[in-house]
Amino acid sequence: MARASSTDPKAHVMRNGEGGTVPSYNVQLMTDTTHGLIVNVEATTDAVDHRQLAPALGRCAQALGRHPEQVVADGDYTNHASVQAAARCGVDFYGSWQESWKSGERDAQGRSAAFLASAFPYDVEQDCFTCPAGETLTHSATQNREHGVRIHVYRPPRGACRSCVLRRQCAPQKARPVWVRSITRSEEPAATRAFKAKMATEEAQRIYAQWSRIAEFPHAWIKESCGLRQFRCRGRLKATIEATWASLSYNLTRWFALRRRPNLTQAALASA
Repeated sequence: MARASSTDPKAHVMRNGEGGTVPSYNVQLMTDTTHGLIVNVEATTDAVDHRQLAPALGRCAQALGRHPEQVVADGDYTNHASVQAAARCGVDFYGSWQESWKSGERDAQGRSAAFLASAFPYDVEQDCFTCPAGETLTHSATQNREHGVRIHVYRPPRGACRSCVLRRQCAPQKARPVWVRSITRSEEPAATRAFKAKMATEEAQRIYAQWSRIAEFPHAWIKESCGLRQFRCRGRLKATIEATWASLSYNLTRWFALRRRPNLTQAALASA
């Protein structure tokens, strides 16, 4: 059954900082790196950020007449869709790609790091994986996913898992007798491969390190100085306007700070 808030039907239920769920809007800010000024504000009804980079680039182009040369965003925005959207717009995107598993972790099935898919050696020439028991997992199927991603599935020979001495360590805790281990390999689009190669460089990491100062500080300032932890208006348009007024207050403080810094005065006046 569909439900809506009785106080603001346009708001969507989202998690708050205290772990509860309340009708909310997700405010998106775009900030200029050089001067720290907020250049675009939008209140959205999307509870997560991973679909928000492309719309933000569109709003930026509409407001400023062009796309930014570079964009820095955190891991919530970093995914195949965002990387491809930035590439289409000619934007140099820097973000933090979130890998599924990290060394030493256990997966949802209770397997230790040695039995995770990432620990199985892959032979590029033979296009196969080798499991800890020495069995070869060969290619058995290909699945096409969104944004040009292809998933390749690899399986061991028939009956190999049933008689394996490492079965209890490799199989899920509640595995059926006919259970067979499979491994998947993701074939990523060219834009994603280029992005990951770039982010592996020291220069890219230096640029990405600016993210907290650029993105997080304006949000924190608006919450603390303007007290905007809860919207006083109802409806997405009015919420956006309220967030815009708060952002203008922030920009005024930044403007006066820039004027007090002689080395940045001329640059700030030129960009006004």
